[in-house]
Amino acid sequence: MDTKKNRAKIVAKRYRALAIVLGGTAGIALLIQGLLSFALGAEAQTRSEGIEEIRSVKTTNPFETISLEAHAAYVIELKTGTVLYAKNENQRLPLASITKLMTTLIARENLSKDLVATITKDDLSVMGDSGLHPGERWSLGDILNVMLLVSSNDAAHAVSGLLGQGDDTDAKRAVFIQKMNEKAGLLNLEQMEFFNESGLDVSDSQNGGYGSARNVAILFAELWRKYPETVEITAHKDARIYSQDNIAHILPNTNEIVGSIPGLIASKTGFTDMSGGNLTVIFDRGIGDPVLIVVLGSGYKGRFDDVQKLVYASREVGSF
Repeated sequence: MDTKKNRAKIVAKRYRALAIVLGGTAGIALLIQGLLSFALGAEAQTRSEGIEEIRSVKTTNPFETISLEAHAAYVIELKTGTVLYAKNENQRLPLASITKLMTTLIARENLSKDLVATITKDDLSVMGDSGLHPGERWSLGDILNVMLLVSSNDAAHAVSGLLGQGDDTDAKRAVFIQKMNEKAGLLNLEQMEFFNESGLDVSDSQNGGYGSARNVAILFAELWRKYPETVEITAHKDARIYSQDNIAHILPNTNEIVGSIPGLIASKTGFTDMSGGNLTVIFDRGIGDPVLIVVLGSGYKGRFDDVQKLVYASREVGSF
């Protein structure tokens, strides 16, 4: 039974009766006015119901329907500290080259940016080839750019041998890695531990670095806030970087979606057979509204898909 239609008929009958009683044009005018008032009231009610439906759709959490390949993920608004999404965020997992974020932080805190590193054959013996040459000299700032952009293990090895005195580079690296672990403790990163400076697998059962998605978020935020100019290189698709010997190196970013994230501030990839695909990014959702995303234990390609899903959901939340 349509009560709205019945009510309209009743009102119409009443106004017709009233028009007969009053007679003439005055009655007709009153009838028309009454009908218009009823119609406008019904329309206003319909509009009100429509607004409620729109609000209901708008406040749906876009993270609720997300399906990720990653074993762990964490999304946080850096301005407010609001956690937008978390999945196994405190589980200790292999970090792979995400380790290089701590390598960078220790280097910047303990070494002069103008310090010169000379690439050795020992540095180049590490897995991976980023195009560096034996005997090539690099300022600390530029070798860190190489390490972060192309995730160079050679560069990480060279950087970790710069700390301390003497010619025993193995001893120097041990001190460097000790400082990495001490810094993790100072930042209260309880699941974080490092065994080398690059994040390469140490053996079939041990990775070079471990931590949780939440640990990585805290570490990356700390590095970005203290040294934004150092991580800025990772927001570019590629870069031409010159060594002190004036040798140009044109290097691509290992982050394949760097051009697909508007407002990207910084990023770092990681991948080994043990860790799977890892990726962390910081991007501006709006002016002065940075969001940090971490995914760990995804696939080589899956990490990029996962981060894009989380970026989209973060922007949807920000538009509410």
